[in-house]
Amino acid sequence: MNLLPLFALGTLLVEVGMGRAKGALHCLVKGLTAFAVGVLLGALGRDWSDAMLCGTIALLATVGLGDRVTLAATVFLAAGISIAHKLVVVFDRFVAASSPTFLPEPFTALDAMKNLLTNFWQPDYAFVWSIHTLTGGAALGALLVSGPRIGRYNRNGTPTAIPAHSLPLAGIGIFLLWVGSQSFSQPIWDAVTLSAFVALLCSLVWTKWRFGKVDPSFTVTGFWTGLVAGLALGKVSFPLSVLTGILSGIAAVSVSLTLDRHFIDDPVGIVSAEGIAPLIGLMVQWVGQTSFWGAGFASWAVSFLIGFSTAWVVGRILSVFNLLRLAPTDEFSGADLRLYGITAYPEFEMREA
Repeated sequence: MNLLPLFALGTLLVEVGMGRAKGALHCLVKGLTAFAVGVLLGALGRDWSDAMLCGTIALLATVGLGDRVTLAATVFLAAGISIAHKLVVVFDRFVAASSPTFLPEPFTALDAMKNLLTNFWQPDYAFVWSIHTLTGGAALGALLVSGPRIGRYNRNGTPTAIPAHSLPLAGIGIFLLWVGSQSFSQPIWDAVTLSAFVALLCSLVWTKWRFGKVDPSFTVTGFWTGLVAGLALGKVSFPLSVLTGILSGIAAVSVSLTLDRHFIDDPVGIVSAEGIAPLIGLMVQWVGQTSFWGAGFASWAVSFLIGFSTAWVVGRILSVFNLLRLAPTDEFSGADLRLYGITAYPEFEMREA
């Protein structure tokens, strides 16, 4: 049974829960719009499975943008990443089918580069490159070009906390992510499960040691990071899965704080969960000697750069035409009320008698 729709639903709930209450409805509509665009483009080949994959990719690439981008920007970003996914799949098949060549003297450098790429390339297993790494790079590009949410940083550059408005909703989301991740690779799901829950526990301990209190937001990011890193590990091994989970829990916190220091506002931690997590799985492979050092790094780097470049270029073009960000008044007052005339939680809204 294809459980990919559950993974997509979990992604949507995590973003809505980790965002602001006044923009929760816009997050939902934005996510559904991205998913619909991806499904439409994927269905052009008359393949329902590919349509669901493209929908999930488009949704993942726009996660974290929350209530700061327009629906028009969502459509173009989703379409761009869906096309980029096709390019990564084609490129992966081309490299995997290539064999070492020996070109004439003028092309020696090109020949060496091609052979190096072939040697350090790993085929796309469990959609690690064509979905997770690609969307991680795309998320970073989109976050970078869109800029932080209004009020996220003070005038002196120090960050201001914008707490998640519904962590229980995000918690339900990561449970659905866990169940839906079976769609990527059923044989190694046990190892994926172990690394995800170890990452959750590690993020609890790490935030308690780092901040003096447990930060539930980072546990959500830690679990997601461990889940994808476990897929990238690609092997059922208790010690390696535990190591993957420990590194993922630490990375989820460290990457988010590093991005924060560079004014990259990532409320969901999608860059860590989808972009950095596959690299963690690769490094554990190298340490565990299940593959030689450097194997797969080319796959990760190429996929990440394609995703980043696509989102950044599309975002810059949209920004030139003033189609990327919502109007400051819309974002400040609340995208839900300004754009749709209703909020996600109308029973808590103050109204005049």
